[in-house]
Amino acid sequence: MSKTLLDIRTQIKDDLDLNEETFVTDVDVDRFINDAIETAEAEIHDLYEDYFMADIITPIAIGENKFDYPADIYGNKIRKIVYKESAAAKNSTSHEVKQEKDILRAISRDNYEIDSVNPTLTWTPSNNAGEGRKIRTYPATGRAGVLVIYYIRNAARLSLDTDICDIDEFERFIVQAAKTAVLFKDGDPRFTESKALEEQLKTAMVNTLSNMVPDNNDEVELDLGHYDDMVGGIGDYTWEY
Repeated sequence: MSKTLLDIRTQIKDDLDLNEETFVTDVDVDRFINDAIETAEAEIHDLYEDYFMADIITPIAIGENKFDYPADIYGNKIRKIVYKESAAAKNSTSHEVKQEKDILRAISRDNYEIDSVNPTLTWTPSNNAGEGRKIRTYPATGRAGVLVIYYIRNAARLSLDTDICDIDEFERFIVQAAKTAVLFKDGDPRFTESKALEEQLKTAMVNTLSNMVPDNNDEVELDLGHYDDMVGGIGDYTWEY
């Protein structure tokens, strides 16, 4: 079960007996947690970025040709865009909106398909000053319906106590990495042992992500066997005085 920021912070403070300490604040712990999430995120994007595959539906109208990227997109990574005549209708007309590689051909579509009733849409990235990043569709006249955008998203950063960690398979690494940062900040000699455990969990995470197994539908399942074997004997690691 995924944990909230409060759950993770409480676990770290309890394990390290920090509840009466003042050298590290909740703000410090939260920063260390998010730093660990960023580290895990980088490994996931490098080894198995489909872990963060997401989709969003964007309504479009005739005459609209610029649309916002998803707010949580990672590195502008769009995997696929699909046009649908209607988001609700099961048998509505649809087609892939392919990225236009030839900008001259894209521009010519704006000029020569102005009377097209149901054009096959294409797109290019756009980043004009004052507008920011946009998805630009061709021809400019567009067509009414929706765009289903499949993209790679960022891992959620945690700021509110109720925010949920969405890398729940690797929460043990995140917790341990944050503990290591706390001990380093305090100059605690247990830092060395904590760092070694953190590296073990990171290696297990990397091995797990590297061993994705395609199923019969050509999709990729997350095989947590190696990671579970590595952390099975560790459990929720606590420090004893």
